[in-house]
Amino acid sequence: MFLFNNYVPKKLSERIFRDLSEKLNSNYFYHDLSHTKRVINSSLKIGSNYDLNNENWTILLTASLMHDYGFIESHIDHEEIGVKLSSKILLDYDYNKKKIESINKLILVTKPLAFPKDNLESIMRDSDLEYLGSKDFESISEKLKEEWIKFSIVKSDEEFYKKQLDFLINHNFYTDFMKENGNIQKEKNIIYAKKKLKELSK
Repeated sequence: MFLFNNYVPKKLSERIFRDLSEKLNSNYFYHDLSHTKRVINSSLKIGSNYDLNNENWTILLTASLMHDYGFIESHIDHEEIGVKLSSKILLDYDYNKKKIESINKLILVTKPLAFPKDNLESIMRDSDLEYLGSKDFESISEKLKEEWIKFSIVKSDEEFYKKQLDFLINHNFYTDFMKENGNIQKEKNIIYAKKKLKELSK
């Protein structure tokens, strides 16, 4: 996390990590602290392929840190909750209003149907959904499935994999890095989801 703390105040990251560890509902098997750390690492990896200045790195990495912070209150409209919370918290760490607005735009681009409009938004969206093109897809999907069942977002394994398969098929990566490094594995993950759904449909 060395590079991360070059751009994000250490006291801020410690506060958010602590809150995610202590305040999140224990049934968030997917949207937990490890997910936030994975998104931060993905942002560092994908962002390193762009010529980002210090301000853009701060905006991107702070958004990665804060993007699911709204889950400490609710999974419903958590992006809007996260924007509300970040708008207050970041003022305590000398973020100006313009920078906070830019961070909040990145938080909102992680909404399911959002469409990125520039490089930073593309990096943020791909970082959040990087697992779709990852070899970790199967294990991470299981965590998401258990979470959705706990919160009655789906009622069964079969319903989950129908939604997951549909999402995979209609999903696009936006950065060249993830197109080159995620699309081949994503096709394999689509095959896995189809196989899983077929097994569950018997």
